[in-house]
Amino acid sequence: MTAVAVYASGHGFGHATRVIETVEALRRRRPDIDLLLRTTAPRELFEHGLSDDFEHTAVRLDVGVVQSDSLTLDLAETLRCCRSISAARPRLVEQEIERLGSRDVRLVLGDIPAFSFEVAARLGVPGVAAANFSWDWIYEEYAEELPGFDAICAELRRAYAKAELLCRLPMACPMPAFGEVVDVPLVARTSRAQPTEVRRRLDLPSGTRLVLLSFGGMGLSFESLPPAPPGVCFVLPHGSRSTEVGPGYVAVANSELRSRGLRYEDLVAAADAVMTKPGYGIVAECAANRTPIVYTSRGRFREYPVLVDYIERNLAAVYLDNRELRAGRWLEAIDAVLQAPWPGPMPRTDGAEVVADVLAGYL
Repeated sequence: MTAVAVYASGHGFGHATRVIETVEALRRRRPDIDLLLRTTAPRELFEHGLSDDFEHTAVRLDVGVVQSDSLTLDLAETLRCCRSISAARPRLVEQEIERLGSRDVRLVLGDIPAFSFEVAARLGVPGVAAANFSWDWIYEEYAEELPGFDAICAELRRAYAKAELLCRLPMACPMPAFGEVVDVPLVARTSRAQPTEVRRRLDLPSGTRLVLLSFGGMGLSFESLPPAPPGVCFVLPHGSRSTEVGPGYVAVANSELRSRGLRYEDLVAAADAVMTKPGYGIVAECAANRTPIVYTSRGRFREYPVLVDYIERNLAAVYLDNRELRAGRWLEAIDAVLQAPWPGPMPRTDGAEVVADVLAGYL
């Protein structure tokens, strides 16, 4: 059976959710493919997002950035982990060749572990990247403080250069290591449920404004949560941690979404506003579902100003300082974003279909 090997960075959930949308679109074109997921992103993400069988193996070919929560980076530990992966690279690649050699792998999709393209090259099949940044570009900035990143960046660039094609997403950062590049629209999850139906299934209050606190898989600890003003309900998904949740707050676990036949993008679309730190996934979903966004800074992450530029040009948005966020002083920002205008038309959100056409062409 024709197989596609898919490698996704386990850093946050954005890489995995993009992959889910893309391979679902690919399966509509090629339902005969055997899907081999090679990632440390949780299996449950794919179980909830994919409509058919797949094989999931916890394979770690990259590090991302080590964080203690959604806003706090540990650069020294990131470098240590990168060096560990680098030292193990020959063995890791060889293991992948051995494990995939008996499968009829015709294509490798990477978002965006660099060494996945070494695997593709060794297998003699096309390696296609789909991403808006590459890890060498992220680490370049850290090399100013920790020169050990220089060698890591050089190694990653050599591996990225082995990709046959880069499908470059919006919010793109410089990625000069890649040769052939094609620009594609947003890959974004769009809700298929009406907001009123989402509220009904989750027993969320009607007639109130819902504000979703979305801080990814690593979550965020708040020093305090402000009292919910009249007519506003704050939704805390799984991963947001606080010792006190009072009136006007509702916790919604991922398992509850699944049991009610819903996905995370349905919650985004049902919200009147989302409060978050910028990442491709949540920004794309807010754009695709036309949900205003209150955003905060996310530490020393080079992608951040690129994301902010996109937010300010395309979304109804208000900035909130980290200190104000953690202290629970965010009601003014929320009130402002609920009145903020949308600066432009809705962007194209059929990127998964476009990338799937590209992938199907290789198959």
